[in-house]
Amino acid sequence: MSAGLRAIRGPVLNPSPAAGVDYWPDGVLVGDDRGRIVAAGPWHEVAPRLNLDAAGVPRSLGIVLPPLFDAHIHISQHPIRGRFAENIAADPPGGRLLASLEQNVFPAEGRCGSPAHARQVVAAFAADTLANGVVGGAAYMTVHASATRIALEQLPDTWSVGLVLTNGRCPAYLRTDEPALADDIAALAADFGRRLIVTDRFAVSVDTPLRTRGVALARRHGLRMQTHLDEQRAEKALVERTLYPEAASYTDVYARDGLLDCEPILAHCIHVRPEEVEMIAATASSIAHCPVSNTLLGSGVMPLDVVRAAGIPHALCTDVGASPTTSLGCEMAQFLKVHAGSSAAATPEEALRLVTVAPARILGLADRLGTFAPGMEWSFIEAAWDMAAPPATAREAILGGLLGMTEADLEAWRQGEEPRAAAVRRLRDEGLDWGPDLALLDADVRATAARLEHRIRRVTRAGIIMAESHRPA
Repeated sequence: MSAGLRAIRGPVLNPSPAAGVDYWPDGVLVGDDRGRIVAAGPWHEVAPRLNLDAAGVPRSLGIVLPPLFDAHIHISQHPIRGRFAENIAADPPGGRLLASLEQNVFPAEGRCGSPAHARQVVAAFAADTLANGVVGGAAYMTVHASATRIALEQLPDTWSVGLVLTNGRCPAYLRTDEPALADDIAALAADFGRRLIVTDRFAVSVDTPLRTRGVALARRHGLRMQTHLDEQRAEKALVERTLYPEAASYTDVYARDGLLDCEPILAHCIHVRPEEVEMIAATASSIAHCPVSNTLLGSGVMPLDVVRAAGIPHALCTDVGASPTTSLGCEMAQFLKVHAGSSAAATPEEALRLVTVAPARILGLADRLGTFAPGMEWSFIEAAWDMAAPPATAREAILGGLLGMTEADLEAWRQGEEPRAAAVRRLRDEGLDWGPDLALLDADVRATAARLEHRIRRVTRAGIIMAESHRPA
């Protein structure tokens, strides 16, 4: 091997920035001593060109693929992941989302007002996400500037973090310190730049004066924004009929207050009407699609084909703590299930693109990460697979290798005849309150999470091993 080169050999998945996924069953990823990619491709093509010696190139611990990104996740809710809606009644006033926030989420977030607790939460979050191959994303912290600073300091620069704006329908201890807001954002922006995201919790908890102030501060410091939109029917009705009856829609609340002009990441967007889709598409907005969270809370299913047809950038995200796991593999599997039979675009290859190259582009990291190309970081993860031999195709590598699913599994969800698939159809068409359908889907998601969590054997960033699992493959 030429001096200064390093390589890893094994099955390699390479998501394309345009469409599809390249796959080399016997592939190689070559980097230099600066931690940059020199070449990626089939072993038989790359090895002779770079004088690679088979005896000197280590074999991978699993399928090699780019690191993953989560563009919508709540750091402060990490300690209660999977318990977001714990002990919530079947049909509480205002819906399960608002009830869960009040009973479970707000107390967890309030504890992050203690710097010592915030440090512990961020450290556990960082270790857990990295163990699942997630090296960056866009996260919500809390209303506490101190906690937001701790997260930005402790997490690598591939993570953006939001100082949360909230001034209504929440405990007093979780209200934004409005007199200090301008100084807090200025100080954080000075130290962390665009890694700071001005975060409007959602229209239920932020009024127009605070939102427009957040927009003005984002513009002043060149920052982007993030929020939640159209997650549940009860939430949408509250926003449109009670809190903002003068607005044309939930999305119009954000449009008229200027938030849509700040390159926002909009979480969920399940119950968007056609005119709302048009408003989002006309801006530099992106959508965080969270199938696991949307299933467990009975919220519904994002209209994938509508979003794609409008050309709105979107990525798969966990929305922890509503999800029980930071594994984006679980999110990929649920993406395939909830869209089976309703969208031909929900393929294993597209699922992989939506956790790699698509979020890297949304996060402004596509020049460094998301795909394997010369000059980009020699960064990759190695995922264990349950197959006897290297998969033959990209689809088989993703579906069978990464997710442990079969074509027969997908077909069952696509046909919609077995109970879980029928429950998904009702979730998509009507949304679900707690009952047999939601209990069935809840059990399925949690079983998938347990099966797929921490299947990543090793994480390498710019040539440096950041995490390694010694669990059996």
